[in-house]
Amino acid sequence: MTASLTALAEELTRRGLVASPEVEDTFVYGLARFDAIDAEVMLNVDPEPEEQEVEPEPAALADLAQRVLSIPAAEWKVLLDRVVSEIEESDELDEVVETAELREDLVLRSVIVFIDAVLLSFDAPKQFPDSSVLVQLDADLAFEAVEVEADDDDDDDEEGGETIEFSTVEELVRRLSM
Repeated sequence: MTASLTALAEELTRRGLVASPEVEDTFVYGLARFDAIDAEVMLNVDPEPEEQEVEPEPAALADLAQRVLSIPAAEWKVLLDRVVSEIEESDELDEVVETAELREDLVLRSVIVFIDAVLLSFDAPKQFPDSSVLVQLDADLAFEAVEVEADDDDDDDEEGGETIEFSTVEELVRRLSM
């Protein structure tokens, strides 16, 4: 697995998509240029080996990443219009905190590439400050779904611990010695 992730990272670098990719347990990530918005976003490429009968070729994943990162501006505008339309027609608008032009409020945060789909994650800080707007595209970059998902707002870490604040060192020491 590590060898194929390393090969994927090398392919993303060779194509100039990610300058310094990082390899995690099951995916590769790094900052990448998203042409349509002329900005950098976090790109995650996940071969999902546990979901596939045969591990996807790094070139195929890099092809899809390259296609999504280079979506022409006109197609990007059409996609955003569809996303806005879908959200405005749904019940998600009940959660709006501040009225703003949703299209102007959407900020692309990350792109997650799978072999058969792409997930775009947006912030909409005025309309949905405590949520993310998730847009799913198929492998042909056609719109499939949109969801406004509440961000995980608890202060617990991944281990299920809690954050405790102390106003003095003495309080901390007392707590540790209990």
